[in-house]
Amino acid sequence: MELVQGKPAGKRFSIRTWVLQLFFFGYALTLIYPFIWMLINSLKTNPGFYKNVWALPSSWEWSNYVNAWQEAHIGQFFFNSLWMTVIGTITTILSAAMPAYIMAKYKFKGSTSLYNLAIVSLLIPPIGTLAPWYLLMRDLGLFNQWGVMLGYTVGIGFNMIILQSFFRGISWEYAEAAFMDGAGHFRVFFSIMLPLAKPGLIAVGTVTMIAIWNDYLYPFILLQDPKSYTIGVGLAYLVEKQKYASDFTTLFAAMWIALMPVLIVYAFMQEKLINGFTVGGIKG
Repeated sequence: MELVQGKPAGKRFSIRTWVLQLFFFGYALTLIYPFIWMLINSLKTNPGFYKNVWALPSSWEWSNYVNAWQEAHIGQFFFNSLWMTVIGTITTILSAAMPAYIMAKYKFKGSTSLYNLAIVSLLIPPIGTLAPWYLLMRDLGLFNQWGVMLGYTVGIGFNMIILQSFFRGISWEYAEAAFMDGAGHFRVFFSIMLPLAKPGLIAVGTVTMIAIWNDYLYPFILLQDPKSYTIGVGLAYLVEKQKYASDFTTLFAAMWIALMPVLIVYAFMQEKLINGFTVGGIKG
């Protein structure tokens, strides 16, 4: 029987691989270029911006960032978002981790139904629950920053499903050893199970942190005092203001200030984020 000699797989697919790489490289440039364009124009004077929006700055106007931070009140919006994001992320993780742990490690009647309810909740678009949520916040008098953070604290849903898969993969022998030493259920959860689920907590926390920082809808509806605006609502307010002032270079500087925390967090956490969801998916 005669063997047919073929080309090595590496050579056979090299052209296709190069084409795909060039395609994705070009696609990446289309995603990155708007941010580069915004950075370039944030460092121009207003006359320089209107003269040629595509040219490099004739002089680097770093004062635009100072103006955005102080005169446009982006600094105030920044710190509002900062403390709300920190508190909202912590409460969101805890409110998802506790039911995830209970459903993963304790058998009780209705646990399957509760898990199915979490799956079904992913199929409901957020806009579908907006009206009852608005009425609830109005009746509770929570048209403020605490009402916004309460909206982020959701016990069941995507975060709970991810964390449940991590808790399922943790051996119960650690808890049994702690029980034998006299530890209670809360001590086992906070001192043993949560540290062992650290990859999942980091992944869920990173996604939650970015989502809260970028959120616009909830703060826009509930925050009525301009001094309590978050960075998203503050930018929208600044956009409307700059339509009349025509100070777009300051606006671009404000956008970059709002963008930098997200870029920094993702740059440092992207590997842990990917590994966390991958390990959670394998365990689940």
